Order: sequence, then structure tokens, then C-alpha cells
Amino acid sequence: MLHDALSHPSPTPFVTHYSPVGRIELSGVTFANWVTKTANLFDDLGGDPDEPLALGLLETDPGHWVTMVWCVAAWFAGAEVVPGVPDDASFAVVGPSDPRRGTTTVACSLHPLGRGFDVEPDDATDYVEVLAQPDVALPGRPDDVAPAFPGVTFADLRRVPGRADRRLFVEPGGSWADLREMLVAPLLGGGSSVVTHGMGDDAVAQISIDERIAWAEDVPPSTV
Repeated sequence: MLHDALSHPSPTPFVTHYSPVGRIELSGVTFANWVTKTANLFDDLGGDPDEPLALGLLETDPGHWVTMVWCVAAWFAGAEVVPGVPDDASFAVVGPSDPRRGTTTVACSLHPLGRGFDVEPDDATDYVEVLAQPDVALPGRPDDVAPAFPGVTFADLRRVPGRADRRLFVEPGGSWADLREMLVAPLLGGGSSVVTHGMGDDAVAQISIDERIAWAEDVPPSTV
């Protein structure tokens, strides 16, 4: 399901991220490239698809494009994504100011252009190493009943109705409802998401005009 979506990515914008440091836009092609590279990094660092991937980024930076890439890369590999970093985390992914660590940890600078840290992070691999990974990865083969997210199976992922429209998400959280509409639905349907973080009301209103989109709250949510 994800393999099919990533095998035929769109050259049009898939995710556009606004924050006080600027605007970043990733086409479907670019997003798919980041996902396959990240899935390869996960494998190279010993990530086990049978163990949950502890995504601290879903708590600290849920709307960031890097967070979205890690979600899809984990699912592509066949692993469950769990928000936060529990004490017994086997593989964790955290942001620049997050001190939490797993047995294996990847720290992400969240630099707008994907650059690494100026100083190597403690007890963690700098996510910038993903740039050396190949652009092609083999997808995992999880059972339909295997968990993809707390309370969500891989079969549930496949049943999400795709959407082809362009929607605005303001300060989204890291819940399944947010990920379903902001990430999974457009990935499966060829749609697009514009995400804002740390922007004032006037700035968000202007973004909605500039991007010619309606707020996600104006669209009835999926029931899946």
C-alpha cells in the first residue's frame, strides 16, 4: 500500500511546512526520496520492524516534515510508530532539544534544509547521515493485524480514504486523527497538506490566501 504510493509519487507539492524560520515545500517525489533513504538508515542502524519505533518528534514537533518522513519510513519498513520515548525504547528518534534516548537513537536537527548538527549529538546518530543512504529500499511485509500506531493496524492504514485536495493544518498534534488526515490520506490519494507551526493568526490567514486553500477544520473528518 505505502510501497505503491511511494513508487509513483507526484511531482507536485505533497507537504508545505511553515514556521518562523521559513517555508519548506516537498514534492511527492522529494518526500518519497526522503522516506526510502530514512527506511534504509533505520535498517542500517539495526532497526527491528518487530520492535516499536519510539518517535519523540510526534510529541515535540508533530507537524514537521521530518516527523512525517519518519512515520512513513517506519511504516514502509513494517514497524509500529509509538509517540514519545519510553524508558525501554529500542529505537528512538528525537528532536534537537530532546534529551531522551533509546538503545539506538537518531537525533534530528530539524534544520529547514535538512542539515546536521554543528556539534555531534550525545549518544545519538545525526540524522544528516541519511543523505548517504540509497534512494531505493525494500518494503517490509507486516501482517494486516500488526500494529502501525497505538490502536491502529496496517489494515487500518490501507483502509484510510485517500484525498486529492489541498488542506491547511494549523498546529497539528501527534494523534492518529491528525496523522490520518494530514499525512496518510493525501499520501494515498495524491493530495497535499500545508502545515503551520508557531505562526500568528494574521500570518496563518495570509498563508491560507497565498496557498489558496481551506482550513482542515472546514472539512468533515474521516471516520476510519
